[in-house]
Amino acid sequence: MNEMNENAELIKYIDVAENVYERVYENNQISNDLIVNLNRIMAEIKKQAAEKNLRLKYNSIYFEYCLSLPIADRDIKIDLSLMPHFEHRDECILWLTNFIGKISVPKKMMKQKLSFN
Repeated sequence: MNEMNENAELIKYIDVAENVYERVYENNQISNDLIVNLNRIMAEIKKQAAEKNLRLKYNSIYFEYCLSLPIADRDIKIDLSLMPHFEHRDECILWLTNFIGKISVPKKMMKQKLSFN
């Protein structure tokens, strides 16, 4: 992927992350339960992905099972213990941007897959 496409993808991930943060945190949808928070975040990511033409690798993620596995055995190689507290907006948006990047299909990959059909 060339640098311009990578930047465009990153900007899209940041935009989605900011919207997810606003909708989940600022609408007081935060719980003390990590799984509940992750499910709410994922639901909002799916809504944003549909609006922003972002393709996700996973339709749903079973977070309880994912968290029970060692990180090396997880489909999504992300350390959920590094998830910051929602009060720290900038850290949260960075974490969400990284998470969204890991669960999204880059545009170049989508075009390559289409050309094989």
